[in-house]
Amino acid sequence: MANKYINKAFDLSTTDATIIYTVPAETVAIVKTVQAYNDTASAVTVTMSFTDASASTTYNIGYAASSAIEQFELLTSNLLVLEESDILILTASVADRVTGVASILEQDRT
Repeated sequence: MANKYINKAFDLSTTDATIIYTVPAETVAIVKTVQAYNDTASAVTVTMSFTDASASTTYNIGYAASSAIEQFELLTSNLLVLEESDILILTASVADRVTGVASILEQDRT
């Protein structure tokens, strides 16, 4: 079992649900943090969800509403474990305001 630490940067350029990470085959992923930065002086809400591939269901798991100043928001308060083919999704209430990074540990199950 090999461990690989990765960062997945994102730019929420639309108000549509944006896939920021899909767990590779034969892998378990542990999402340690998802940090979002509102780079404007206007408020924006970011919703985090994931698709459980084994159940073909998407679940909302948290959100952060930023204040009307430039600031970082931590969208995770605990670890999130994702399995093969699960998808991590972010949705912004306003386009072109939020960038950030997800810090993830991938554990190869082969």
